[in-house]
Amino acid sequence: MSPKKKTKQTRPKAARTDAGSGTGSGAAAGGPAAGGAKVSRTPVVLDDRRRWPVAVWTALAAVWALGSLVFFVLFLAEGFAVISRGPGETAFASMSAASWYLLGLVVCALAAPLAGAVWAAVLRRRIAAILFTAALVCSAAVLFSLDSPAGIAQAIANGIAAG
Repeated sequence: MSPKKKTKQTRPKAARTDAGSGTGSGAAAGGPAAGGAKVSRTPVVLDDRRRWPVAVWTALAAVWALGSLVFFVLFLAEGFAVISRGPGETAFASMSAASWYLLGLVVCALAAPLAGAVWAAVLRRRIAAILFTAALVCSAAVLFSLDSPAGIAQAIANGIAAG
């Protein structure tokens, strides 16, 4: 033990509490409880903020926004390439590439926000779950306004099978 802790203080315990806090005595002032109960010296964690869920959600949001945009542009460019071909030219390679781009669009637009919503719900983060669910609903509305889910699945399957 250090020499400072070994020295005895001359003032009584109640007087030290009153003089130290300036608010009152004992347990009412947040000091030691009446009756000489010991104060616990165990540290209490006040703020346990984990940073990795935010990093995962940021990555999923980037995949959703940027991936959807990139695959949509690639799908449109490949679609225009298929349309601009002459009547006698084969377009199987372009159709296969367009179907892969469509698959990437579906994964980025639907699977990324779905994964984020499920992960946020598992971690009980209500606001993140609501935001990812809203992103999923918006993406599904835009994507399925182009064609029905069955039509998109059939286009992906036909394009991949043709290539």
